[in-house]
Amino acid sequence: MEEILNKIEELKKQQKQLVFQEFSEETAWRIGSRIRERAAEKQYSVAVSITLGRKCLFYCSMPGTAPINDDWIRRKENTVYKFHKSSYEMSLYMQLKQDNLSGRYGLDRADYAAAGGAVPLILKSVGVAGAISVSGMSEDEDHELIAGVIKDYLSAKR
Repeated sequence: MEEILNKIEELKKQQKQLVFQEFSEETAWRIGSRIRERAAEKQYSVAVSITLGRKCLFYCSMPGTAPINDDWIRRKENTVYKFHKSSYEMSLYMQLKQDNLSGRYGLDRADYAAAGGAVPLILKSVGVAGAISVSGMSEDEDHELIAGVIKDYLSAKR
């Protein structure tokens, strides 16, 4: 239980750090392409999606993925848009409460997933404005792939 609480706190801190000054179609291309490159380097098969205000700015489905990955992305993105938290944080929170999104919030399992792999796209001047999502690995690996690329991108911009 304490391990889950610590991980949730870590994710909350991480989310405060992964904030963009601005975000455009070009930014989405750069980040999405880098997520894909990192996945390919590690021989992961993933699908990647970046949305801003529900508008799809980047999508890639690598060899070895299936339509189920598209569905996982849609459900994880819905979770980010609903709670303004990463889907991984929501997964851990549901584990902590020994509950699920359907039972606790009345959300349809066909439309929402408390599974890691979608991170809020946060703009400094706006707040949560979109989602960056990955599906194809374990929930912590999906999450870390996204967070690592965002962190590197933001560090290079400073």
